[in-house]
Amino acid sequence: MAYRGMAVITATYSRPVTTPWKRLTDRLAGKTEPEPLWAEGVPDHIDVPVSEWLYEMLRGYDMAAPVAIRLKLPSRILRSRDPCSELATLDDRMNPMLRLEVIDATLGCLQQAVRGAAWHQRDAVASYARQLDGILREGDSVFTVSEDCSGLERRMDETLHATYDKAMEAGAAKAQTAPEHLRAAFTEAYGINPDPSAAYSRAIKAVEAVANPLFLPNAPEPTLGKVRSHLEQGGHKYEMVIADKTGAPASIDAVVAMVSLLWHGQRDRHEGGPTSAPLTQEAAETAVHTAAILVHWISNGSIRKK
Repeated sequence: MAYRGMAVITATYSRPVTTPWKRLTDRLAGKTEPEPLWAEGVPDHIDVPVSEWLYEMLRGYDMAAPVAIRLKLPSRILRSRDPCSELATLDDRMNPMLRLEVIDATLGCLQQAVRGAAWHQRDAVASYARQLDGILREGDSVFTVSEDCSGLERRMDETLHATYDKAMEAGAAKAQTAPEHLRAAFTEAYGINPDPSAAYSRAIKAVEAVANPLFLPNAPEPTLGKVRSHLEQGGHKYEMVIADKTGAPASIDAVVAMVSLLWHGQRDRHEGGPTSAPLTQEAAETAVHTAAILVHWISNGSIRKK
């Protein structure tokens, strides 16, 4: 299987997009709604560029065996005349996510291969990942390449992504582990194989990383639950930088409510209770965005002592 046009793909999809493109008929009709995102598999209209990208990565970095092993694929693929071509065009009507799994595994294996390598090698792999992200973006796929280029994740609303970015930046200034937990929470929530329980747990850890040292600096075993109790009982000692309707600094009631929501909402923390229940995907996504706001507020001084 011969692939052509990778240079065209590189030139087209590595450029940043400033304004979303709309087709002529939509512009003439005054259509303003965004195109619906493709939620399953690789849609036909980007099948060729995705296959070309995948083939080049598998062949150029000798990734066929690591990817096939990671995904536990049938041995016939590696025994074929061109395993890279087999993987690049792998399709299963019973499992439309398989192609995405191959792409996700390829990104992960690439990152593992260049870990510790020279900067220009890591930069080259990141550049290839951005090319793929451009193809997915232009093709209105619901999936995007993760920030660290190690896999695929579900695309999130731009406003929510901005909140995440701000929280990562603010959290890094306060606690080294906060961005790590927050990044993991988003990956678990929006990854190609989401894990709501893991996402929720990491979201709580991200908040604890910045809240525990600030509100419970001397506690031997601080938890978010203890932070909630501390703020609830000693709320009169704190205030928000934002004003209330009288013009005075607002109370921290909103913070207490958000911390309580996050703490009490983790219904799978303990088994056997009357309210124990598995966490849903929607609950996990809400938790990680709540955590991002709390990390941002706590880290940048939005909550202060009177």
